[in-house]
Amino acid sequence: MESNYISIQDISIALLWFTILLTFSFYKRNQIQNLEIKKYYIRNILFKFSFAIFFSIIYIIYYGGGDTTAYWDGAVTLNKLFFSAPVDYFNHLISEPTNALRAMHFSAGTGYPPGWIYREPEAWYVCKLTSIVSIFTFRSYFAGTLIFAFFTARASWRVFEMIQKLETHKVRVAAYCILFVPSVSFWCTGISKDTVIYFSVLNILFYTFDFLVLSNKITIRKLLYIGFSMLLIYHIRSFILAAIAAPLMMAFGARLTNKYERNFLAKLFLRSLILFAGIAVFLYFFQSTFAESMVSEAQTVQQDFLENETYTGKRYELSSVDLSPTGLLLAVPESVFFGIYRPFIYESLSPNFILNGFESLVLFFITFRFVFKGNVFKKIKKIRKKEILVFALIFSIFIAFMAGFTSVLFGVLVRIRAPLLPFIFLVLTTNVFEKQNTQITSET
Repeated sequence: MESNYISIQDISIALLWFTILLTFSFYKRNQIQNLEIKKYYIRNILFKFSFAIFFSIIYIIYYGGGDTTAYWDGAVTLNKLFFSAPVDYFNHLISEPTNALRAMHFSAGTGYPPGWIYREPEAWYVCKLTSIVSIFTFRSYFAGTLIFAFFTARASWRVFEMIQKLETHKVRVAAYCILFVPSVSFWCTGISKDTVIYFSVLNILFYTFDFLVLSNKITIRKLLYIGFSMLLIYHIRSFILAAIAAPLMMAFGARLTNKYERNFLAKLFLRSLILFAGIAVFLYFFQSTFAESMVSEAQTVQQDFLENETYTGKRYELSSVDLSPTGLLLAVPESVFFGIYRPFIYESLSPNFILNGFESLVLFFITFRFVFKGNVFKKIKKIRKKEILVFALIFSIFIAFMAGFTSVLFGVLVRIRAPLLPFIFLVLTTNVFEKQNTQITSET
């Protein structure tokens, strides 16, 4: 089906929702007591809104549609089904997509969901989520886009506040890293898988650290946030759960060893225990059926991108695409490098890649600064002692490997790797707060 995404009705409803969300945002900002971070709240909201609209316009006008509009088309068919047959609608929400259900419940009246979206359970799951939003936005595509952007803005703000409380970075640096990365706000604010994955990852990180590191009270609401976020990731891009679990385990392992910093034997024992436990979990994971299915899916994706002529756009090749344990190990350095630093500026001259190209230049610059300005070993030691930075480093490496190894197309690479960018920026700007600490020490 085709939708009229830009109409007077659509824009009017979008403006109404923009007013509602902005009014609520001003209300939340006025509750912030810390004046140093308060000024960033509305800026963050408007930054996300701007890039979400930009993302939508690029895909509607420049590309003539894409997965984001297809998700909305699928959501609208479910929306119409809800008003014509609510029981059938809820049946779709809890069921996997099948040809029988499609033929039974959809008609010319409701429209038919895009076939390529419906055939992929992960994509259809995004349509289900979006259909709930579409009920409240009266099928306004841009209003739905603003709501998705608001979810991302709220989740990123929570993590930004947490970074400020942990005092690992200057406020301004943390704001640039977490709130104002352009390509992240482009790829992870519109109606897409990437947006749902990103704000779910941020919510899990925040609420886990909230009671395990900041020692705040555990509540049912926080547990529901974590559980619901895990459910979304499981249904859309399940390997991300492993990318979160492993760095969380290492981060809290670092927290535990820090408590025994002055006891050499206890510290050595705990580090050895964590190391061997990590190896054991790693080996168990790669022997599990989940790992087999993930590797098999990666192989299928690779071959599809390489052989299917319908996939267009710039591609890249890895030196090793062998899926054996040895082949995967050999592919790690190159895949991680590609996942973090590509596309280069000369590879990203199209409207949807140009931001990634400029960010790659920035990443090269701050990486050079991290390595060669000051004592790099002291910076690594600081990272090892800060739970959030341990998480950020391991999470970035894991996502970079998966993105670099499986994507093949730059168009896929930039989307899958987007969630790692704020975290790798946090790691590489560790030396920025080193000067701040030195000044404080000298003043004391």
